Formats: sequence, C-alpha cells, structure tokens
Amino acid sequence: MELLLNEKSLDGQFQDQDDFYKTLPAMSRNLGALRKWKVSLLKHSSLYDRRITKDMTLLDLQNRRGKVNPIYRDQVKKWKRELSCLIAEPPFWDGGLSECESSLEEAARRSTDVLSFSHPDYHDRTLAVTYKDREVSVKSAVTTQYLLELLWQCKAMNVYDYLKMRYKEGKLRADFLDVGMKSIMELQKTEVEELLIAFQRFESNSWPEIQQDQFFCYKSYQPPSKRQNYFLHTEFADKKIDKFRCGKHSRLRCFGYREEEFFYILMIERDHSVSDTG
Repeated sequence: MELLLNEKSLDGQFQDQDDFYKTLPAMSRNLGALRKWKVSLLKHSSLYDRRITKDMTLLDLQNRRGKVNPIYRDQVKKWKRELSCLIAEPPFWDGGLSECESSLEEAARRSTDVLSFSHPDYHDRTLAVTYKDREVSVKSAVTTQYLLELLWQCKAMNVYDYLKMRYKEGKLRADFLDVGMKSIMELQKTEVEELLIAFQRFESNSWPEIQQDQFFCYKSYQPPSKRQNYFLHTEFADKKIDKFRCGKHSRLRCFGYREEEFFYILMIERDHSVSDTG
C-alpha cells in the first residue's frame, strides 16, 4: 500500500515555529504507524520549499539555530530528523513519469489517499480532486485515528491490530485485548461495523447514560461458580468484570472492567458461550 504526503497542507498557515511544533507529535505518530505497517509514503521533491509560516520554509526550519521553547527542546531533534527524512529521502512520485502538478492529483491518479500536515482545509476529510476532467474522492488524514481507519479500510492492518491501536486514549481501552484475540479475528465484516458503531456510541456517552441505555444493557458478569468463571485463571481474576452488548439486537458482547472513567476491553464474544453462564 502507498499514500502520498500532501505538500499543499503546508502553505504558511502557522503563526510561528512553535505553532508548527505543537502539531508534530501527531505527525510523528502517523509516520511511525506507516513504518510499522510498511506503507510507502511518496513525496513531491520540492517539499523542502513549502512554507510553514509566511516567512519560513520547511528547509529554513531545518537549518535554523537558536533558542527553542523548553516545552519542545527534548523532542525537536527527533522531529528535525523525521522532517529531514521527509525532505531528502525517497520515495518521490514526481520523477518525470507523471503529468500531475500536486500530490492530490497524483493520489487521484493512483486511486489512493494522502497524509497531511495540520491544516483546516485538509483535516480528516474526503476531498473532491479533479483529475483528467473527472472528480475523484481522495481522503486526507491528519489525526492518527483517521489514518488508522484508512489503513484498516484498505486492509493494510487487520481488525485486531486496528482496535489495539485505535482504542488507546479514550473511554474504551484495548490494552489487554490479547485475552480475546481469537474471537476478534473471527469477526465478520458486518460484525466489525456493528462493533465500531457501538464503541463510538459508548465513547460519546457519559457513564450514567451508558448504564441506563438499553442499547448496551450494561451489567456485571456473574458466573454461577468459580469453575464457570472464564477469567478465573487469567491475570484479571481479581477484577470486577462487566459486559455490554454492541446494540439492542446484537449478539456481540464486550467483556472488560472499569477503572475510574475507563473501560478496559478484554474480549468480544460472538456465540454467547461465556455470556450465557454469567
């Protein structure tokens, strides 16, 4: 799989270099995700000349010396190395074989999508790009969440890996999803869609809303005996395990435990073999 880096997402929109630095942790995470999943990121060879501020290009920032805001000091060297790779290292797509003038057009030509720097015009949205007198939809990712969705939809990663990476920072946490890895990998496409709709609803609601919502039917997992306790011989035996369904008429059940405002997902069940005994 390949994506293109959208050079048009650097058009001098940042007020100063600190304003630009604030956006680089997300870009750094995105580049790490692309490396991990072996997704090629093609760039335009003139990327170095794109403007961060009205008066500073990407190359100017690379060569700039002097005071750095202490907030960013420990990370600036890493960011500059990553930016240097973006500027100087292949792959580049404009090697004479393409008639396109921008990465957006080239992405349309290749039927792929783009990774963008933080920019209001390109923030996690589908763009209508004109290529050879026809309109082509090109998705532009800025946040890691949106990028992961693109990678999963394009089958660059499987659903288990997607869930592990997607649910790290919100109300739902997939840190310990390994317990139910087998059941996750068995999910059908419609079941995954059902699961994601439920997870989105879960994260957007308050805990009182979740506990009262018949969509989830949130309740404690209460097996009738220790022998029937699915989690007894796991590291989560001392946790108060809860479960909820992934839709009012869904067969999917999500097991996990709550700590403060977070719900740690342990297993997604499809056949009720655990749910029916607790």
